[in-house]
Amino acid sequence: MSRYGPRADRWVATHWPAIRARGRWRFVLLRGLALWGGLMFLGMAALVAFRLGLQHPRLPLVLALALPLCLFGGLVWGLLTWFFNERIFRALPTAKNNP
Repeated sequence: MSRYGPRADRWVATHWPAIRARGRWRFVLLRGLALWGGLMFLGMAALVAFRLGLQHPRLPLVLALALPLCLFGGLVWGLLTWFFNERIFRALPTAKNNP
């Protein structure tokens, strides 16, 4: 059994120092904007295209609106995830020994 309680604490204790060392903006841009926002856009685009059909005249408009909204959501997700992981990391007993 690990020294840490909840699963999130164990994950942050083992993985977060390496992710943290690469920097906040790399995390936010790659994991938030590109990964989360990009995958959300692709999923929404597939669902909308399936629902409306590829020949629907408003499909480009819907996709043009979805892209910035999904990317903004990914940016917010990345920033919030960074913030909460930092809080967990700083609360861990080993983080007090390794600033």
